[in-house]
Amino acid sequence: MKNNKKIDVLGTEYNIVISKDREKYPVLYEAIGETCFANRQILVNDLIEEQYEARDSEENSKMVMSRVTRHEIIHAFLYESGLNSNSFDQWARNEEMVDYFAIQMPKMYKAFKELDILE
Repeated sequence: MKNNKKIDVLGTEYNIVISKDREKYPVLYEAIGETCFANRQILVNDLIEEQYEARDSEENSKMVMSRVTRHEIIHAFLYESGLNSNSFDQWARNEEMVDYFAIQMPKMYKAFKELDILE
């Protein structure tokens, strides 16, 4: 994925920023990814050079970044759908539920595509 992209999330433009600049983006000290709803930005830690874990390959790091990016995009879709709550114990902010979709989405897409039911 390119370092910076724009996506349409239900009519709202979000910027996806891939960066390892922790001075500019201090949240990267704490998280691999973050969605800022105020400025419509999805930030993903660039894991390619440092790699997610010391034993990881570049391929594994790319896989983690893809999953994190999907995870953050799902947060954006939930927010723009009005399904965002101020409480982290609500389902729309539930990290496990969002992770489920981020991990399973490629498999769902493949099944839908095979059945030609994407439209």
